[in-house]
Amino acid sequence: LRTTTSEESMAPFILHWLESPLWDSWKYLPEYVQSESDKNNPPFDRANGMSASEFYASTSNAESCLHRNSVARWASSKEIASITEAMKQSSHLNESVLAGKVVVDVGGGYGDFGIALKEFGCKCYCLDLPEVIADATSEAHIKDNVNMPTLVAGNMFDASTIPTPCDVIFTKHVLCDFSDDDVILALQSFRKALANSKEAKVVIMDAVLPNGDDLNGKWNAAVSFDVLLMLSGRRGERSIMEWSNLANKAGFVVEEVLTTTSVTVDLAVLSLDS
Repeated sequence: LRTTTSEESMAPFILHWLESPLWDSWKYLPEYVQSESDKNNPPFDRANGMSASEFYASTSNAESCLHRNSVARWASSKEIASITEAMKQSSHLNESVLAGKVVVDVGGGYGDFGIALKEFGCKCYCLDLPEVIADATSEAHIKDNVNMPTLVAGNMFDASTIPTPCDVIFTKHVLCDFSDDDVILALQSFRKALANSKEAKVVIMDAVLPNGDDLNGKWNAAVSFDVLLMLSGRRGERSIMEWSNLANKAGFVVEEVLTTTSVTVDLAVLSLDS
């Protein structure tokens, strides 16, 4: 099971999406969508008797977790290339804007996106939970990579753990995992960390959905992706209007939404509300 290039295998995608835990979840999607009172019990939970995070964290499901992680890492590498290309075309995020700035990739894991940001001439930190950073720093190829961002253990809800002073906070596929209330708390934390920057920005890298009226009955790739995420029920992409409402409640405005060549990620650029 391979793509047109010999280096890239599609096997993890097939093994992940056709494996019974996810495949069996589809039959519960209609009743989940129609349910008015049981939204905390998504299709995956109904099919497997536990949440997706519980399932993949179990040692007995290590092989399933390996397939899922392989898909995530492959997709992330493609997303990063599409993100940096979109940034170069933006007057808000190109090399001349970011050169010399201090940026923090919140939830940056193993620092892959931070490495890509090096070409923009900025100083980059990668912030993630202590256990993630501990795991990342234990890998030899990370220790030896001179382009690695500075890895920092912290929590996005605690502004004191975010490296400061900083000018731009990036976060990819993190806020889509949290409720609206938690997103507002995270954005408020970011605002505190950015308080001393004159050109403060937050860049949310998730699939940004069109507003309902903009669809007009047309098929949309990002919406289809959102349906896939609905299977586990604990992730959800947001529309431009939804991001704007949450940003306003935390003291930001949506300055720009950049599309990329990847259907799984767009860039919502937030600036401080003056």
